[in-house]
Amino acid sequence: MAARIHPCGPVPGQRRPPVLRTALPLGAGNSHGSYNGTCLPGAGPPAPRRPPPGPEPRAPSPPGRLPRGPSAPSRPRPPGAAGPAPRPPSAPPRPAQPGGGRLPAAHGSAPAGPAGRPRQSGGRRAPRGQGRSSMGLELYLDLLSQPCRSIYIFARSNNIPFEFKQVELFKGPSNSEGAGKVNLLKKVPALKDGDFTLAECTAILLYLSRKYNTPDHWYPSDIQKRAQVDEYLSWHHANIRANAPKTMWIKVLIPLFTGQPLPSEKLQEVMEGLSTSLKQFEERFLQDKAFIIGSEISLADLVAIVELMQPVGVGCDVFEDRPRLMEWRRRVEDAVGKELFFQAHEMILNIKEVSNIQIDPQLKEHLAPVLMKMLK
Repeated sequence: MAARIHPCGPVPGQRRPPVLRTALPLGAGNSHGSYNGTCLPGAGPPAPRRPPPGPEPRAPSPPGRLPRGPSAPSRPRPPGAAGPAPRPPSAPPRPAQPGGGRLPAAHGSAPAGPAGRPRQSGGRRAPRGQGRSSMGLELYLDLLSQPCRSIYIFARSNNIPFEFKQVELFKGPSNSEGAGKVNLLKKVPALKDGDFTLAECTAILLYLSRKYNTPDHWYPSDIQKRAQVDEYLSWHHANIRANAPKTMWIKVLIPLFTGQPLPSEKLQEVMEGLSTSLKQFEERFLQDKAFIIGSEISLADLVAIVELMQPVGVGCDVFEDRPRLMEWRRRVEDAVGKELFFQAHEMILNIKEVSNIQIDPQLKEHLAPVLMKMLK
């Protein structure tokens, strides 16, 4: 016979029978997990409530800002109270920083560095070339040089802050002493960014485009368009650059350094080689596009245009009778800004004034035989 369960517990003097367990649907019980004294599966019998140890907690103090300074003495504890004293519910006053020092950084933030700039957590230094260096960016340029003009136009058109260190190579080593310290090859262009130095036009252009995150069309992230820019830059050196600068050397600089003009046949030979390169440029690279790689200007267009302005400055207008090439030139001028374009080319378009400058005698003695040999 099953034992009878008294609704209020076992009868005094009677042995307590085992608790009957039955599965009930969740949510059918009361707040203690049971339903009329029957436990839910796995819950077990409810534990008896115990009174909280120690004295009752004090009522929270009224809202308001606690005054600075030493805290008020604590209330006396009742005798026999066990355990640590309960903390007041309100937050303690913010401690004053001795000597006006900085407060600790918030959780998850790195301590502030000099001038309030955040340092990188984990003990790592910021990568070189990111952020402004203490000395800033310096560009050593001679605007008679076409690679220097491309860097000058690129930096100015992209609002890159830099200090323009003008170099006049024809005035001798004393005028280019600063560039010689930056570039051990003693050539321009040269870049100095803090303690980092760099030479060569293409390397400098790519460094500036990556560091200052210039618009994508200059050196596209698309792998095929970027390859087209690289293709032109590789072709450029053995073709356009191999012929266009010689016009200035033949017509202006060699007579200036040697004191005697070159025969007209030499200039005609150079112009024929340049014409062949321009034909390839129009048919292979420019075609019917607005720019070399499509509808927007790139580093390829910039490197090409400054080179072709070199013969223009000495009276050999390579754009004449080439309407497709002339339209391309106008689009490049508009893309970088006509004012900036002609400011960068002011010296080369007035190259005849170079004949009035005083060339360093040592430089003249050194370069004259080199130039003659180069054009043989």
